[in-house]
Amino acid sequence: MLITIYDSNRKKKADIGVNDSSTQVKEIHSDNVLSLSFTLFGRIELDVNDYVDFEGERYWLTEKYRPTQKSNQEWEYNVKLYGIESLIKRFLVLRTVDGENEPVFSLTAPARTHVAMIVECINLGMGTTDWKVGEVADTGNIIIDYEGTYCNEGLKKVAEAAGTEWWFDGMTVNVCRCEHGEELALGYGNGILSIEPGTADNVKFYTRLFPTGSTRNIDPSRYGHSRLQLPGGVKYVDVNTDKYGIIHHYEQDAFSHIYPKRIGTISSVRSEEVTDEDGNPFTVYYFKDSGLDFDPNAYEIAGLVKQVTFQNGELNGREFEVNFNSETREFEIITIWPYDDGTQLPGGSLVPESGDEYILWNIRMPDEYYPIAEAEYLAAVNEYNAAHGVDVSVYKCPTDHVWVEDNGAEFYLGRRVRLESHQYFPETGYRSSRITKITRRVNLPSYVELEISDAVSKGGMENIEDSIDEVRNIVQTSNAS
Repeated sequence: MLITIYDSNRKKKADIGVNDSSTQVKEIHSDNVLSLSFTLFGRIELDVNDYVDFEGERYWLTEKYRPTQKSNQEWEYNVKLYGIESLIKRFLVLRTVDGENEPVFSLTAPARTHVAMIVECINLGMGTTDWKVGEVADTGNIIIDYEGTYCNEGLKKVAEAAGTEWWFDGMTVNVCRCEHGEELALGYGNGILSIEPGTADNVKFYTRLFPTGSTRNIDPSRYGHSRLQLPGGVKYVDVNTDKYGIIHHYEQDAFSHIYPKRIGTISSVRSEEVTDEDGNPFTVYYFKDSGLDFDPNAYEIAGLVKQVTFQNGELNGREFEVNFNSETREFEIITIWPYDDGTQLPGGSLVPESGDEYILWNIRMPDEYYPIAEAEYLAAVNEYNAAHGVDVSVYKCPTDHVWVEDNGAEFYLGRRVRLESHQYFPETGYRSSRITKITRRVNLPSYVELEISDAVSKGGMENIEDSIDEVRNIVQTSNAS
């Protein structure tokens, strides 16, 4: 097969004939790589942003390449070019509000807001508006610290916080399970040359989950426990123990946002000009919630200061200490100065308004809120098990290129597959799953090696990086404490 290499100005550099070791490799949570091996009788320069087109996709060179000289005339090339998904590694996630371009910040917002911010950074980096937000898992507010975080790393953080996957459909960014399209039936003798079973690399597998609930709004002296409990005080939940025996897993972070709480709505706001001890003026903001049917001062927890977290509006995601006046039924927001420029919060355009929602915490709630929180906790545990308690089996399946050509079969990441085999799946005769990895021969594009799995493998380096990130988060939390 001849492939044309172009420079960044779309001028042809060379037509090359690649050898049989040249491949296209695509994998969920990984790069989209075109590896080309070829020999030229004469040396050509390959520079950053040189590109080729293959199977409807464009691949770029991300660094200058120098070939190996085999003789006076013969030059050997082994080049890796990367799909558009890999180019986002070049751009940082930046807070661009008011032209800040700040690479170190924290954002508390639903997953879709995080993804929209990252997509905006990708478009700014590439000087385009072509990147779009696709399907994103519906979440409450999640907190992510961006500290020199690149866009691919940011998407990974969002996906992990949302308990799902991140993937691309062209230039559309999705944060949800990568499983779509019409189900394709495959099996030995029906498009598949062989089925090789294995397991996903570095993927946590368990059958008995020990969840740990939040301590927020919990008064042990009244509740009887220091953390939110599952209904009936259940300590663990099983999934697939009948198939695989008992394998333990402990999880806390996924349930930290669930606690006894009430989402209140602001009914009125007022402000008052005051001065500090040095005579400097500032503004104090107060709000009322006409629907609040209990006195927060009667539910204080010793040693804790009442806090609110705004759920929408201009203060969305921000947390403040508050005082409550039992006589006027009014909250006072404790003013803060989080920046070095003297800007106060609330203040300016970042102020509460009628209709804004908030959550009050660092108090114990009235008794009726605890069964509600426990039920929500159980539902979240069941959802977590549905997403994470998956079969980690991987089936590697080289395809019959003649069958692929005759049937016009299309393979793409996340495509639903009905893998048929009475030997491997005697109970049903098949297993419904999806494609998680594609390896295609460049010289014979209809010959494809598929990996079919519910789980997504994690590379060794990615596993090490995750461990480092976990240690870093523990150290940062300890330092903050």
